[in-house]
Amino acid sequence: MIKIVVLSPEQFDQFSFEHPLHTYFQTSMYANLEVMSGYNAFYYGFVDESETLIGATMLYVGKLWGSNKFAYAPRGFLIDYDDKQILTEITMKFKNYLAKQRIVFLKIDPPVVNNKRDKNGNILPSDYANDLIPYLINNGYSYFGENKFFGTLKPRWNAILKVTGTSATIFRKLDNNVRNKIRKAQSRGVEVVQGTHADVGVFYSFVARKHNRSLTYYQNLASCFQDKFELYFAKLNPENYLRNIKALYEKEIANNEKINLTIQNAGINNTISQKITNEKIESDRLLALYKNELLQASRLFETNPDGIIIGVTAVIRNPYGVSLLIEGLDKNYGLFYPTYLTKWHIIEKYAKAGAIYFDLNAITGNFQNNNKFKGLNEMKLGFNADVVEYIGEFDLIINPSKYNLYRKFKFLQKNVSKK
Repeated sequence: MIKIVVLSPEQFDQFSFEHPLHTYFQTSMYANLEVMSGYNAFYYGFVDESETLIGATMLYVGKLWGSNKFAYAPRGFLIDYDDKQILTEITMKFKNYLAKQRIVFLKIDPPVVNNKRDKNGNILPSDYANDLIPYLINNGYSYFGENKFFGTLKPRWNAILKVTGTSATIFRKLDNNVRNKIRKAQSRGVEVVQGTHADVGVFYSFVARKHNRSLTYYQNLASCFQDKFELYFAKLNPENYLRNIKALYEKEIANNEKINLTIQNAGINNTISQKITNEKIESDRLLALYKNELLQASRLFETNPDGIIIGVTAVIRNPYGVSLLIEGLDKNYGLFYPTYLTKWHIIEKYAKAGAIYFDLNAITGNFQNNNKFKGLNEMKLGFNADVVEYIGEFDLIINPSKYNLYRKFKFLQKNVSKK
């Protein structure tokens, strides 16, 4: 017989950080963040007959209407979802317990893998058969569905890089276009520097339009997660940019002169090949490009000798890896690929520190060429990340009549917003 017990934040964190399904969403730090946003947070443990703690969850509670409330356990319970008996018993216990608190439904979205897929979205052959979705539905959970985009509170599709081997080994496994963009960023004098929590305002100026979160939210995030919340800035160093472009320009001048000499010699014998012609065209193109960049680098060096922030990235460190929160860039410097270099800097840093994974956050489950987020998928998966499809989002219905009323209201609200 399983019992529900109340845990202290310290007891909960101790259990959470040692659990295989640990995420930063199931921590007292994240709970404190939600409390600052106006919710109430609670910590529960599940103990068996021997009083052994076999599971736990943090959930926060918010108001729906009147005295009716909802509860949300972000990324679900910390339990063994393969043990259906425990799952069923916890579900029934929680239904009865939360009903007394006038909670209409409890939302969960466990980080349990639904299918293993390749980078094209094809399901990979596996002996693993996940029967959790129908099991949860049969136990009173309403399923949001196998959505392919961003309709749930937490992503259903993530790109997660397994960090193994040396930096050189990891770099070789990146897609060619990702490696080239990282090299280009480096050749243009882009450097990555780690910021402090005092720099949250600068960071926010890059991401304010990407989400409806306020500056205060990120300040609270930094306060709650303390040193586990890290900021990185991609900074263009104009002096290095000028020096590197000058070197590239001079190298290409020499190459162009060599090609011209080859063409002159071949012209005497009327043996100019298409290959050397193509090389000449490409060299002329690079010379024009580098000349324009030299002018740009010179202006930047004169006007911004101390450098310019052109990209930002925020991450949260976990016991075994790093999770990307959000990133942004100055679109005027998009072709300097600052966020590519920053992600590589973080991967390289934590690979050396013994990290096991780098969670690059959300992708979509649509792998067609007409997907408007195709570039997002290709960028993240280009870091040799795996496609991770979770089972998705579920509502444990505690009060069916009020839940149906809530769903009808949400449906009407959604349709009104489309008009």
